[in-house]
Amino acid sequence: MAMRLSSLLLLLKLSASMSIPTFMAAGTDEEAALLAFKAAAISEGDQRVVALSLSSRGFTGVLSPAVGNLSSLRRLNLSFNGFGGDIRASIGRLRHLQVLDLSRNTFSGEFPVNLTSCINLTTIFLRYNQLHGHVSFEIGDKLTGLSVLSLDNNNFTGAIQESLSNLSSLTNLEFAFNQLEGDIPSSLGNIRSIQYLTLAFNDLSGEPPLSLYNLSSLQWLQLQGNMLHGGIPADIGNRLPHILILGFFSNHFTGPIPASLSNLTRLGRLHVLVHLGLSYNRLEADDGEGWEFLTSLSNCTQLDFLDFSSNAAFNGQLPSSIANLSTNLQTLSFCDTGISGSIPSSIGNLVRLQIFRGQNTSISGVIPENIGRLGNLTELLLFNTYLSEQIPSFIGNLSNLIHLDAHHANLEGPIPASIGKMKNLNILDLSQNRLNGSIPEDISDYHSFLYA
Repeated sequence: MAMRLSSLLLLLKLSASMSIPTFMAAGTDEEAALLAFKAAAISEGDQRVVALSLSSRGFTGVLSPAVGNLSSLRRLNLSFNGFGGDIRASIGRLRHLQVLDLSRNTFSGEFPVNLTSCINLTTIFLRYNQLHGHVSFEIGDKLTGLSVLSLDNNNFTGAIQESLSNLSSLTNLEFAFNQLEGDIPSSLGNIRSIQYLTLAFNDLSGEPPLSLYNLSSLQWLQLQGNMLHGGIPADIGNRLPHILILGFFSNHFTGPIPASLSNLTRLGRLHVLVHLGLSYNRLEADDGEGWEFLTSLSNCTQLDFLDFSSNAAFNGQLPSSIANLSTNLQTLSFCDTGISGSIPSSIGNLVRLQIFRGQNTSISGVIPENIGRLGNLTELLLFNTYLSEQIPSFIGNLSNLIHLDAHHANLEGPIPASIGKMKNLNILDLSQNRLNGSIPEDISDYHSFLYA
C-alpha cells in the first residue's frame, strides 16, 4: 500500500530544509531528499510514518519544524550527518517518540526543554554536538521511562541535576566531555539499574559520594579528568562486582590503591576487570604498604590496561609480582613516580604487552634478558632512569617495536647491531648515555628519528 499523502507532504517539508551530498543527488536537492526520506521511512497500519532513520547520509542544513507534525513517530535517527542550528521545539509534539538519536551532528543552542514533553522516550542520544547551557531538571521529573541518556561531548554547564535519581530504569548516564561542575549528587546512588556511568572530563569537584560505590550493576565507572578528591574505598572490589572499566585518572585522589580490586574477578563469569586507569592523582605507596593491590591484581585474569603513572607519592621498590599480572595485559605504565628497584627478570611472562612505560622513575639494574620475549611490544620507554650495563643484544627480538627511548638511562657500551633487525622502529633515542663504538649501519639507514 502506498504511503498516505499527508505523510508524503510532511516528508517533503522536512526535505526542503536540508542539502543532499553530491553522491546522492538526482534532480533537485529537494527531490533527492524526498526520495531518501521515503526510502528511510517506516510506516504501518494506516501508513503513518512511525520510524525515520537517516543515519550517515551526508545531510546538512537545519531540522525543519515540520518534524513535529509526524505525530505517530516512535523512532527518529538522524545521527552522523551535518545538521546544525537549534533542535526544534516542535519535536516536543512527538508524544509517541521512544528513541531519539541526533548524535554526531553540529546542533547548537540549549537543551530543548520541550523534549521533556515526549513522555514515552526511552533513549536519547545527543552526544557529539555543540549544545550548551544547563541540562534540564525536567528530564528526571517527566521522562521517567528513560533507559539511556547520552549527552557526551557537548558544552553543557551547571550542576548534575538531583532529579535524575528519579530515572529508576536508567542503564546509561553519559555526560563525559562537557563543562559540568559541582559535586556528584549522592542521589545518583539510588539508580540501581545503572550500568554505564561516564562523568569524565568535566569540572566536577568534591568527594564522590559513597552511594556511588553501591551501584552493584555498574560495568563502567569513568570519573577521570575532574577535580575529585578523597580516597578510593578499601572495599571497592566488593561493592562493584560487575565492573569492567574503572577510570579515576587525572583527579586528586589520595591514599592507597585498594587490594580489594582483586575481588573483581568474578571467577567462572565473563564480568571481570579489564581496564584500570589511576594516573595523575596523589595516590600513595612505599616499601611498607600500598603495593598490596599489585599482588592482588594477579587474580584479574582479563586485565589488559594498568596505568598508575604520575602519582608523585608512589614510592618503594617495584614488586616482582608485577610479572604475575594477566598475560592479556597490553599496557603497563608506572612512569613519573618515585618507584625504584629493578625490572623483574620474569617480565617476559607478559607476552601480550604492547606498551611499557617506566620512564622518569628511579628504577635501576640491567634490562632483563626476558624482555626479549615481549614480541608484541610497540613502545618501550625507559628514559631518565638509573639502569646499568650494556643494552642487551636480545633487544633485537622486539621486531614490532616502533618507539624505543632509553636516553639518560646510565647505559654504557656499544649499540648492539641486533637493533638493526627492528624494521618497524621509527623512533630510537639512546642519547645522554655512556655508549661507545659506532652506530650500526642498519640503524642509520632506515629509522625516522635517531638520537644516539
